[in-house]
Amino acid sequence: MLRTAKMRWGKMHVVCVLYVLTLVSRAEPALDVTVTVDLGHDTGQNFGTVFEGYGGTDGLVCGAGFASAYNTYFRSERLKINFFVRPQDDRAAYQLEPLPRAGDDSGAYPHDLGDDVFIHQWKPKRTYRVWDSASGRWRDLPNAAWPGISAATVRGKRLEVRGNHLVYNGQQIFDWETAGGYRYSYYGQGHLFFYHKVKPVDGVTETKEIVAVPWDPYARDLKVDLTKAKAADLKWHKEFPYAWGQLGNEVLNCTNWGGLYAFDGQTWKVLVEADEKTSYQVYSMINYGDRLMMAQYPTGFLICYDGAAVTTLTDWPPVPKGASTSAREAQTTAIYRGELFVGVWPWSELWRRDPDTQAWVHMQRMFTHPPTHATPVHPYETLTKAAKLVSNDLGQRLTALVPYRDGLIVGTSAKGTHLLLRSAGIEDLTQQQLDDYGALWHLRMPGNLASVIAWRDRPTTLRFVVRSGRMSISQDGEELGAAVLGVPLPADLSEGQIVLGDGVFGPLRGKIRAPTPK
Repeated sequence: MLRTAKMRWGKMHVVCVLYVLTLVSRAEPALDVTVTVDLGHDTGQNFGTVFEGYGGTDGLVCGAGFASAYNTYFRSERLKINFFVRPQDDRAAYQLEPLPRAGDDSGAYPHDLGDDVFIHQWKPKRTYRVWDSASGRWRDLPNAAWPGISAATVRGKRLEVRGNHLVYNGQQIFDWETAGGYRYSYYGQGHLFFYHKVKPVDGVTETKEIVAVPWDPYARDLKVDLTKAKAADLKWHKEFPYAWGQLGNEVLNCTNWGGLYAFDGQTWKVLVEADEKTSYQVYSMINYGDRLMMAQYPTGFLICYDGAAVTTLTDWPPVPKGASTSAREAQTTAIYRGELFVGVWPWSELWRRDPDTQAWVHMQRMFTHPPTHATPVHPYETLTKAAKLVSNDLGQRLTALVPYRDGLIVGTSAKGTHLLLRSAGIEDLTQQQLDDYGALWHLRMPGNLASVIAWRDRPTTLRFVVRSGRMSISQDGEELGAAVLGVPLPADLSEGQIVLGDGVFGPLRGKIRAPTPK
């Protein structure tokens, strides 16, 4: 049976197709959805939503899709599919368990690539570590196994920076030391994006630009051809790219001076002019429904782009009681269990947006100290000044929200990761309080499973199953991952409906066949 309907996320409206979902009638409801997807050619695009399920009076019940997030330095794993089921009761319940520290840095920025979660640490020595779930420890990697700068999975292979070279699947495709002044940033919509410092013609004035260069991982010759580059001039000498994201066929970048630029495959346009006198920075971008969300400083709110206009979403998330409205920074975003999560500086606040009530929920702070206050703006300003540090050095960051199997790996930091807190001369803080900077956590809410699919240059069949308290993801008949659900499914799933190719992860960029309900 085929219908059309309209889905709503706050002010977002998406027209989509609904298929009636038939479920096995058992004492305990079960869910079994099989979908064949053709993701087409991999050109660095966002893949979006595979399906969502709605159940009677229970609203959003289940779904699956590929989250497209960019947080501070790192792009989320593009082939990681997130399968979620929202329980019938107590949807706010969660567990938080500490993970071992990865090093002595005052900050930790975990990020995913493939099936793994990595952390780059500088103290006591520079190293890259990977999470070893079997031992419950961070394990050192040999240098050759370190993920390269700006690493991403493209057509199932790594695209990354190694030394002064851009490398794809181990093959050098661009040498920017020879080219002069280039630094790789991002791949999307069939283009490589570089930050380029242009040598001054007059020997004095250096100019800077963001450059888009067509590149195809299917081409016989993979070398980067700069003669096809198209550039956007940056307005200010100290301007450089921060976060990256995509909406439709556009790739967006926001610079450290608030310049917001969009490239549609042919031309650049300026969405927001950079202003060296106004603080405006975006540390994170994520696709949420039919919008691109951008996490902004200094409001701490999300701003959104709908393909035409850039809008500040006041109170997305709100300022908590007792905190200053100044110098707030929404730094980190994720989609977990079908809900939008945001981490906010300077109090390391963890927020989520309930998709049914459209309300923001303040889950907790990731630090228990000091009590939130508005004056001064940041934690421990008196202590940092006494230690001759910058006044906001002990501000509290929530650096990362990385979907990993059934949970989220959460990172924390001081303002910078360089600060060796044990020797910084900070008085009146216990060692435990100092160790909270750079602490790592594993957060779990019932009903989420993340697994990385294998890339196929052809259609692939994905199966999502919940039965007997267990949820699983399979690809082409092989189980990729499983988790204990631990909570009952909504009782009225028999009245459920499936939405294909549209939902919280954004529209699917690919072709989809009707699911096989069971």
